[in-house]
Amino acid sequence: MIDRAFARVPVVRAKLAILATLLVTAWLTWRLSDVQIRQSANLSRLALSQHSETVDAFAKRGSIVDRDGNILVRSLPSESVYAVPTSINAADVPEIAAKLSPILGYPPEQLEAALHERTPFRYLKRKIPHSIAERAQALGIEGIGTEPEDTGVRYAPSGHLASTVLGFVGMEDKGLAGLEYAFNDYLRGTPGKTHVEADEFGRAIPFGDSTVVERAVPGRTLVLTLDSYIQFEAERLIGAAMKTWHAKSATAIVMDVHTGEILAMANAPDYDPNHFDKSNANAWRNRAVADAYEPGSTFKLITAAAALESGKVTMKSRFPARDQIDVGGHTIHNAEDGFMAGSSSTESLEDIVAYSHNVGAAEVGMSIGAPTLYKMIKSFGFGDDTHIETGGENDGIVPPVSDWSGSSLATISFGHGISTTPIALTRAYAAIANGGLLMRPRLVHALEDANGKVIYTYGPEIERRAISEQTAAKLRHILRSVVVYGTGNPSARTPGYTTAGKTGTAQVVENGRYEPGEYIGSFIGYVPAEAPRYVIFVKIERPRGAYYGGVVAAPIFSQLAHTVMLDADVMPTVPARLVRHAAGAKTSR
Repeated sequence: MIDRAFARVPVVRAKLAILATLLVTAWLTWRLSDVQIRQSANLSRLALSQHSETVDAFAKRGSIVDRDGNILVRSLPSESVYAVPTSINAADVPEIAAKLSPILGYPPEQLEAALHERTPFRYLKRKIPHSIAERAQALGIEGIGTEPEDTGVRYAPSGHLASTVLGFVGMEDKGLAGLEYAFNDYLRGTPGKTHVEADEFGRAIPFGDSTVVERAVPGRTLVLTLDSYIQFEAERLIGAAMKTWHAKSATAIVMDVHTGEILAMANAPDYDPNHFDKSNANAWRNRAVADAYEPGSTFKLITAAAALESGKVTMKSRFPARDQIDVGGHTIHNAEDGFMAGSSSTESLEDIVAYSHNVGAAEVGMSIGAPTLYKMIKSFGFGDDTHIETGGENDGIVPPVSDWSGSSLATISFGHGISTTPIALTRAYAAIANGGLLMRPRLVHALEDANGKVIYTYGPEIERRAISEQTAAKLRHILRSVVVYGTGNPSARTPGYTTAGKTGTAQVVENGRYEPGEYIGSFIGYVPAEAPRYVIFVKIERPRGAYYGGVVAAPIFSQLAHTVMLDADVMPTVPARLVRHAAGAKTSR
């Protein structure tokens, strides 16, 4: 009995084992068919999603060119050098860092610190030209590799040229200063979308499959009004002046008086946009639009304009010729005591400006009153944005009449107690030169697509009439006198061409107080005098050895005037009737 019962046990177990096997097989068969057939599409998509990414497709940033199409800035394909520190032997790190240092431009210690990090991936340097990445790859170091970047590297072929105007671009292909910042949305373009094969870190696998979902649209090309040759000469001249006079900074502007186009906007110090991170942030600033200063005697033309427009003063009006005057508890002096327009006891408006008399300008201002002067200051746009395209503009300081002190009317009449920028003063003098029309200054001429087709052209913009044509003509006559026998004689003269303009010398204001012994010398004028085409501004900050505008700035104006006229194909020729000599005339400022 018992033996027979034990004999049946293996049979039962065998049947149960067979049944279990059949059930498992059936389940596996069902599961396999479910995965392979019913869920195949969904699972395939899931698997693909784990090894693919949808990434932004690089939209090439637009170029910036000058008025003649010469490239000032463009984008080149870029690459990155990376490391896989976990695959690098710690003992080899110093040697590897030493080899990479001269290629990547980083100190060996900095690279050693990066390579000692226990991480599976780390960028060593991003957005570099292919030639540099190729040198790193050629070392054949295990754990060091290169990969293409989604964005290009910005390249300025002329280095420092117009750098403070152009600005620079950051790591993410975004403009951070100058025109690169102001026109970022146009230059950057529209990124596309691409499906790519990716590794476990979500990075695209080189040479992996990719599918374009949406094509990228390249950025626009920015066509500027700048003339590269004139810009180069302006930068060269103010750079030389900086060294000669051991100055802190210098600025020069060349503007077309009829269109407002800027042919040159030079600042010193400047920097190399290709390596902007290696320069001091102080060098990035576009001083022509960002630095407000007291204009000094160059502002006397605004006072003269107000006087003539008011009808209270004419070219025949006479004012007491004296060296000093007490106003509001302050004594106002001329720049050089005793230097008067001859031995006469009176002087005209022309004499006051030509010899740059502070006392005379104060008397003119007081004769017309604060409201009249203030109205003219605002008519010329001082204290307001000129809307220059670079952004970062300083409006300057023009206090309302209600805030003027007892001496403000007198001091503002000769350019103290008020501040403006080089671009604002240049715009005002352009209005005098062109017959009274205040033009918007422009740096951008047009926008083009990637194929060179013009999308939009920025034409001249007349903001308003600042003064009448008659007043403008009288002011031009006065400015000519400055060069013929006044403070601009002979330093502002240009052989072969007639010129006109005004010297300026003002004390530096810092933290609300005048800095002893610190001055700004400037000159602003136009060429040719009989039919103005270009207004030229020059400013030298804190020169040493001399500081009068007629000494440190006017000679630069003269050389730039010669350059712009030759560039415009106007050969030197001065009719004898336009040449006036003033023997023994003294240059004061």
